Amino acid sequence: MPNFQVIQKLRELCKCDATLLWLEGSQTERVLSVKYQSGRIVLRLANGTNRVVAFDKFSITSVGLQFWSQGHPGVLYRWDQVNRSSWSENIQASMPDGFPDEPPPHIAA
Repeated sequence: MPNFQVIQKLRELCKCDATLLWLEGSQTERVLSVKYQSGRIVLRLANGTNRVVAFDKFSITSVGLQFWSQGHPGVLYRWDQVNRSSWSENIQASMPDGFPDEPPPHIAA
């Protein structure tokens, strides 16, 4: 079952007008698209690469999401200082088809 909290936060981040960034180690890249697929997040980055984020744990913050996979952290966050519309491409989000906006009744939000 997809994690509703992650999907909900991804939707929120993709709807905001700020630039999205991916931080991993000392590298930061601008995010061009976000896709949630089979419990993983696929990011298309401005450097021409795709990053598949498989995670063991996550944390929701006021500006984004932090993920841990095998003890290695990565952060997807909004950068409010630069408006997304100032970049040449707009971010695209793809969420699972048919996934409701509300969690199923037995899932605590």
